[in-house]
Amino acid sequence: MIVVVSDVHLGSDVGRKCRGTGRACDDLDLDPLFQTFVGYIGKEYLHTKEDRLILLGDIFDFWRKDAAEVMIENQEAVSKLREIASRSVINYIVGNHDYSIRVMWRVANTKNLFSTMDKRLHLNIEGEDYTFMHGHQFEVLANPYDKSEKLYDSISAMLCNSAGVTGSAASAIWAAIDPEAHLDYMKSVKKSTSERLKGKHNAMDTVEKLAQSKSRSIYTGADGWLVYGHTHRGYVDEDSRTANTGSWGRDGNDCGLDYMIIEGGKPKLCSYEI
Repeated sequence: MIVVVSDVHLGSDVGRKCRGTGRACDDLDLDPLFQTFVGYIGKEYLHTKEDRLILLGDIFDFWRKDAAEVMIENQEAVSKLREIASRSVINYIVGNHDYSIRVMWRVANTKNLFSTMDKRLHLNIEGEDYTFMHGHQFEVLANPYDKSEKLYDSISAMLCNSAGVTGSAASAIWAAIDPEAHLDYMKSVKKSTSERLKGKHNAMDTVEKLAQSKSRSIYTGADGWLVYGHTHRGYVDEDSRTANTGSWGRDGNDCGLDYMIIEGGKPKLCSYEI
């Protein structure tokens, strides 16, 4: 069995609603719930070395909170992940909000928790080719101000490294780019995902069209199924062989705690019930 989850944003203090509660829940309520969820999928799905958990980016949120605090507050969830890693495979695909975790992992020089950590993962699953990526790369192409993935990644890294740092995080970001040339771009990046993608440029539709397009192999390497996250809007489209994992209560509405399973070579969108 393969389980895929993205956009949990552990550590973020942005309020959100969760289906089944009927009320707004801040992340201090839902972050410990992710620990319970990891225990659940470990018992329900992930029993052998043939089973796999794919963390599809933005599991942690280093844009919104100091990385040290995020790691300390969510250490029990990491312990649960370690239990899974002792018997099954865990792959980590980095997102824009946890972009710096790849540096941490490489410096530690260990694979006893995550077997791989990169921007993309290609697998053959029961005869079906799959490509996994977080999906912020589509936002880069859809952004009306700049199409440079290198620029976007540099800003993501700066935001990850600046949260919680004494002084102004903005000064470090402005030092990395030309504010006169990229003022509108920076304003757009600093907005929430929902504001950026659902604003006046309607980038959400462009992102989904890019993900489902027949030309996507040029910029994703995907020849079969493509699974991504980032937009916080989950779906499975069999015609284009495209799937989005949704988010952990991140749609901004009364939304669920989404995850995906892949069984028999086919993806299925699920919601964890409280």
